[in-house]
Amino acid sequence: MITNLLKIPYLRLKYKFLPSKEQQFWAQELLNSQGLSAKIGQILGQGKVTQLPKSSITSKEAKKLFQEAFGKEIQISDEVLAASMGQVFFIKIENQKYALKILHPGIKKKLQKEIENILLLGGYFSKAKGFSFNKDIFKNFLTEVFEEETDLVREAHFQQRFFEIFEADERFTVPRVIKDYSTSSFLTQEEVISNLAKDLKSFSHFNIFDFFLNSLLQHGLLHGDLNDRNWGLRESGQVAVYDYGCSQIVSERRINGFKKLLSNKDVKEGFKEFGIRLEASSFKNKDQELRDALFGPLLNAPISPSWNYSEELKTLYGEKIKELREFTDPWVLLMMRSLFSLIRVYQDRNISIPFNDLIAPYLIQKEASMKATQIKINVLEDKSSVISMTLPMTALENLDTLMPPKVSDKIEESGINIKEIIQKVYASDFAPQDLFNLSIEARNYRVWIE
Repeated sequence: MITNLLKIPYLRLKYKFLPSKEQQFWAQELLNSQGLSAKIGQILGQGKVTQLPKSSITSKEAKKLFQEAFGKEIQISDEVLAASMGQVFFIKIENQKYALKILHPGIKKKLQKEIENILLLGGYFSKAKGFSFNKDIFKNFLTEVFEEETDLVREAHFQQRFFEIFEADERFTVPRVIKDYSTSSFLTQEEVISNLAKDLKSFSHFNIFDFFLNSLLQHGLLHGDLNDRNWGLRESGQVAVYDYGCSQIVSERRINGFKKLLSNKDVKEGFKEFGIRLEASSFKNKDQELRDALFGPLLNAPISPSWNYSEELKTLYGEKIKELREFTDPWVLLMMRSLFSLIRVYQDRNISIPFNDLIAPYLIQKEASMKATQIKINVLEDKSSVISMTLPMTALENLDTLMPPKVSDKIEESGINIKEIIQKVYASDFAPQDLFNLSIEARNYRVWIE
């Protein structure tokens, strides 16, 4: 998702011509803010600016906010981990230790204002420099991205799913969510202490790659932000993984396309299933050539510390490679961003990565466990179909917003619990099933997955 922001040309236009000291200054200034500005700072800093953003919520304020939300007194540490969307405090509730994530107060309004500023600047620079800038596309994209990242209920749900997947695996720790003290603005989880990857000089194993590959290829779940601040090693040697705000559901079709490209089988169909629309780009009829450039270096030999993926692609294709961003599903960009964040952590420590060996078991195992990959919506009026829709499984999270207001109101009146339906789908490993049937006047609404 965030990689997709690079499609906005002005983000780099002025920045790239500044002297290096000024570049570093502005990257850090953006990181020290919150929200969208900090995310842009992460892009411009290219992972090399290591200072945390400044905190904006004091321990005293956090304690008051928690008391108002849950009616509970807490003990709270002065130690705070600051991030672009919120802050994490270490707390005690009735002598039990937890970590508490709180959104920055007013962050949603601030994000909306920053999005409006970006749209204004994008329009200005597009006219000045003669490139196209579709305001509506970027507005919808940015709004959706940051609505997701500022919904801690959504994050808690994904964290719980990862917890269930890895609970029995002794190599990993996913902090357990404490639901009684979690809302859209608060996420309370068990305290899991580790040495973050950013603070470690070396690593003795590659288990974090298995976390990434297992959850994605076996369970259809993507952790989209595995930078060196979001995972670390515990004293026991376990990998602890945090921050599930950028997680996504990935359909079986997308995963199968990814496997085809990695296995170098049925490449043309693999790109379609994966989510890269080559037929609309200048890479049309260059399926094999592009596959070898994008995925060959990952699999042909261990990834060396000196390997520079983006520079190799730029050498091969010049500025044309950026065109792929316009014809690629956002999940692909998010997945590649997360994977290369991991790779860079090891490269920065001069460690070669046997990615070809790490991924090999997943290319010969059974297909991902997700059975249903599509949501179907059919509306009958006098036994005739008047509406028929097919949506990707990623739309499941927004099931309650897919219906017109009149239908949504009727769903609520009828006692149909959309959240419980979604939980049931997850628990069934996406088994094909009816989600609900509803009659309103002469129309019958049926929603199911297959």
